[in-house]
Amino acid sequence: MPFSDIRVMAFAGTGTLFDMAGAVGVAADALGDRAPTLGALWQAKVFEYATLSSQIGREADAWSITGEALDHALATLKVPDPLLRARLMQAALQAPLYPDVAPALAALAPLRCKLALLTNASPTMATALCKSGAIYGQLDALLSADAAGARKPMAAAYALVTERFAVPAGSVLFVSAHAWDVAGAARAGLTAVWLNRSGAPPEYFWAQPQATIASLGDLAPLLPALAA
Repeated sequence: MPFSDIRVMAFAGTGTLFDMAGAVGVAADALGDRAPTLGALWQAKVFEYATLSSQIGREADAWSITGEALDHALATLKVPDPLLRARLMQAALQAPLYPDVAPALAALAPLRCKLALLTNASPTMATALCKSGAIYGQLDALLSADAAGARKPMAAAYALVTERFAVPAGSVLFVSAHAWDVAGAARAGLTAVWLNRSGAPPEYFWAQPQATIASLGDLAPLLPALAA
């Protein structure tokens, strides 16, 4: 489906709009040069724990999984500090926006399409992050995979967008910085765009994105036909 048929743009959350490395930076005084390592391990374990929980039918909310993943990361780096843990969990609700987010949303605002967040985070976490980043009022919907009972990259999670806006899957442009998320969206029939800020090599050749961009600023030029 051509980009001129897009009616909804949905964005992934952490890693796409919200910078968890920046969130971990609030504890740089305690972590020093271990902060990047902790941030990367924390996010990797969030995905691993969430995926495993889904596969084995374990009921666990996103906030609990975030805490479990952080506990593992702190234990791995041998910094079992309850106060530090509390600081980092609070920071997870206030992760800063990547620098390209605010200008990109401003450029997309005049286009004839709705804007949404589609995240594996809980509704409370999603709301806190959007309000902290001052983008809450710019989005038409905050969609948590909790409502589907299945996390991304399961098809039911992506269907939340089509159901909320009553549009065909191909009319939804989904943007994520995670290749696995893009693959899941593509397999679900969405028009998937990979935000590849780091220049990583392509993967998941069986579910390729419709486009790959290096910055969210590259998104609006893909959609000139949607200009009001």
